[in-house]
Formats: sequence, structure tokens, C-alpha cells
Amino acid sequence: MIERPLNVKPDKDRLINLIANMKAGAIKIPVFQRDFVWKPQQMLELFDSILKGYPIGSLLLWSPNAEFKTREYIGPYHVKKTSRDLKYVLDGFQRLSTLFGCLVNPDDYAENEKLIGAKEFNIFYNLSDREFTYIKNNHEKRYYYMPLHRIVDTFEFLDFVKELESNILDKSESTRLIENAKEISKTFYDYEIPFVEIRGGDIKSAVEIFSRINSTGTEISQDFMLSALSYNPDTNFLFSEAITEFLNKLSIYNFENLKRDTVLNCISTSRNKVHFDVKVEDLLKHDLEYLTFTSFEHIEMAVHFLHKHLKVWDVRLLPYPTQLIFIADFFRINKNPSFKNVENLKKWFWITSYSNYFTIYSLSQQRAAYKRFLNFAQGKHEDGILKIVENFESAKFPEKINFTGVRTKTLQLFMINHAYDEMDMDVGERLREVFVASQKERTPGNIILRASSDYEMHSSEKNLHNFVELEDTTTLERFFITPELVYLYRANKIDEFIRLRESIIQSSERKFVRELGINYSGYETLDLY
Repeated sequence: MIERPLNVKPDKDRLINLIANMKAGAIKIPVFQRDFVWKPQQMLELFDSILKGYPIGSLLLWSPNAEFKTREYIGPYHVKKTSRDLKYVLDGFQRLSTLFGCLVNPDDYAENEKLIGAKEFNIFYNLSDREFTYIKNNHEKRYYYMPLHRIVDTFEFLDFVKELESNILDKSESTRLIENAKEISKTFYDYEIPFVEIRGGDIKSAVEIFSRINSTGTEISQDFMLSALSYNPDTNFLFSEAITEFLNKLSIYNFENLKRDTVLNCISTSRNKVHFDVKVEDLLKHDLEYLTFTSFEHIEMAVHFLHKHLKVWDVRLLPYPTQLIFIADFFRINKNPSFKNVENLKKWFWITSYSNYFTIYSLSQQRAAYKRFLNFAQGKHEDGILKIVENFESAKFPEKINFTGVRTKTLQLFMINHAYDEMDMDVGERLREVFVASQKERTPGNIILRASSDYEMHSSEKNLHNFVELEDTTTLERFFITPELVYLYRANKIDEFIRLRESIIQSSERKFVRELGINYSGYETLDLY
């Protein structure tokens, strides 16, 4: 095969022509593309943009020197094979899948050529309100709703117009609806989409162009780049798919929503360099498949450690993604850590959480912190902490509890660990919230954090009144509920209950943080009466 020099050509084509080319198999999706992830609202917004004549962004198509394995489905339909020159979609997969899945006639495909459960592509145009929507099949005004494939198919459109005339008895109403149908049909028929076609070259050059000119204005995702650059038609390994499957595996720990970039950063750091100093291309110099799956083992060990020993029962509770990256590297070095190793690692976690460790350090200091941590993992340093200030200081006690800040996440972890201490909780444990006051304000004193198994095991205690009245004193104090608080609760002095409980939580946390060698910032004794 003659190698064609790289050529980049901007062009545009009508929407209906692009759909026809996809149906004929002339435009295909390479297997290293990411999965279809758009939500129904995004799909509706895409068609609304077309209706208003707004641009929906340029596509990036690639005609390479060599053929690549492609996905069998675009949207919910199996696409044909073709002997024509192929164009591969590098940018615009989500948009083209939406357009193709909604605009082609489903009757053109046999049942075995359709994906099961593709209802999100069943979009209609409301001819009366002139908007795109989803409807139920038994809608009483079904003739007011036009399936999208009938908008762009001339014969289907004419048949639909006849159906309107036959079924809408009010002449003025049918005329109005038909005019709206003609308007939307013309809009779609005339709509043009710009694209850039890369001709020739190899995958590396194509990906480089993608990263510079993709229509969304954002950088190409790192795992997609690796999937593309490492793609080999002779192997079934796809980096992006491997991450997806691994994240699904982590769902037993409630870590399925761990960011993909964090997984990649764990893999990068396994090369004994902090992740931001490792270029994606450098990973290709190694056996990426072996490196990926061995890193997955260490990441899962780290997640198991966080879940079991620190009660991080949901990825939303993890204060810093960098903590997971470092801990995964710890288990790369220590696959069978001793009890002392585990206890030291727990202390490292609490210190880095309360001291704003990864917030206050510059990149150069984070490099030094990583080297210090490596020494710690190898048993060459006592605690693995790099101190750039004489005394660490915690952030102030939060007024509200949520999952958006390091300080609030750390407080929740403290509360959970105080309640369940060294209890051996099962994998899959989840966090449950119980509110003291009916207003459900997210103040620390108003929220009781419990384990899902504990909450479900004692069903009578789902009611806060039963929990306070039936549990023994020792159990209640694990949740910062003292006998005095029980008295206030029974007296229906809920505001005093919440304020005193918040003071008790602060006092307990203050003692814990000071034992870590960290100054506790913003502590105040609450004036209750």
C-alpha cells in the first residue's frame, strides 16, 4: 500500500448526506472511540440547536493509510460493511450517534440489527408546540408528534402529511400542523455540518490534530489518546474499555465513579515518577497492557484499604484523588503490608487530609512529597510526610456537610470512623444519613451518619425516635449522642440538641486532630443557653 502524505481538508456537507453515508457504511466508528455517553437532555438540545439554525460544531473525520477495526453499531443500529473508502470518526461520535440513531427509519433494520433498550433515541417533534420531546406510545394526540425519521425521509414525510389531513378534522388546525411539519423538514433538509477530513498519515498524527482542533475546544481525554495510540488490530486490548470494565468492578466499593484520569494517573505513577511528570506517550514505551492490569491490582488494593480501614464507603468521600494515587503505589511496593505498615498508612491519610497537604504544596513540593512517600513505602521513613511549614493547621470546622470540599469530606470520615471504629464492615457498605430536625439542614449537628447495613439490619431504628429511645448509651455515644442529648431530645428541644451535638463533635475532632500533631483551627465553645 502506498503511504499517502498527511493532508487536512476542511469541508461541509448536508446533514442528510452524512446520515446516508453512515447508513451505507462509508463513515464508521473506530473501536478505540469512547462509548456513547450522552444523556437524553443532551440529545434534545442537539436537535433544538438544529431547529434554531445554530452550529453544532465541526466533525473530525479521518481517511487513514490503513484500515482499523470498527464498532458494529452507531446509535442503536448495526451498520453495514462497505468496500468503499472508509472515513473514521475521531471527533463528533456523540453527535453523529444521536443524529443517526434518531433520524434513520427503524423499519429499515431487522430486529437482530437493533440494540435492546435504545428508547433514548425515540425522539419526536411536537408539531403544535414546535419542540423536541419524548412521548408515550399511547399519547392521545399522537398525530401531533412526528417521529424524527419522517422529517428527513421524503416518502415518509408525505405519508405523514396525508395522515395529518385524514385524522385532524379541524382544517385550520391540520393546516397549521402541516406548515410546521414542512418548516422543520426544510430546516433539516438544508442543514449543513462542517467537518475536517484528515487524509493519510498514521494514528499518532491524527490524534495530535484532534487534540489541537477538536470542535469542543477541550483537550482530548488521556485514556482516549492512549487507546488510539496503542491500538493494535492484532490484539483485543483496548485501554479505554479496560478502564470502563475496571470501574464497573470497583462498584462493589461504590468507587465506580472514580475519575478515569485518576486511574490513568495511578498507572503513570507506577513508573516511580509522580503522574504529572509522565507523558502519555511515555507509557507506550512499555507493555501498556501488562502495566495497566498490574496497576489495576494495586488500585483495587488501595480502594479496599480505604473502604475497610478508613470507612471511605463512597468515592465522593475521598478527600484527595492524589491520596489514592499514592496509596496505590504503596501497595505496588507492599503487597502484603504488616499491621504496623497499615497503621502508619492510616495515620498518613489522616495527616494529609487534615493538613490540606495536597492543596498547599507546589508541584515541586509534591514531587518531593512523592519521593518522601516512596521512602515511607520502602520502610526508609517513619511517616512519609514532607513538612514545609513548622506546624500544619486544619481548615475551620465546616458549617455544612457536603461532598464538595476536602474539609467536609474529612469531617464525615471522622464521624463515620468514630461511630464504627475498628468494626470489620463488609465490602459494599454504603453511607446513610439521618436528620435530627425535619428541615434537613446539612449542619454537622443535624446529621447522623450510619452504615447502610446497620441501618437496614435494625429496621425499627430507621425512625430517629426509635434509634434514640431504643439504643444503649454506648452505641449512642458512638454517634455523638450523650445522655444529656437524649434528655434534650425527649424534651423536644431540638435546636439545643443540634447545637450541643455539634459542640461535642468539634471537641472530639479537636482532640483527634491535635493527636496527629496538627493545630485545630477555628474551634469555638458554643454558648448553648
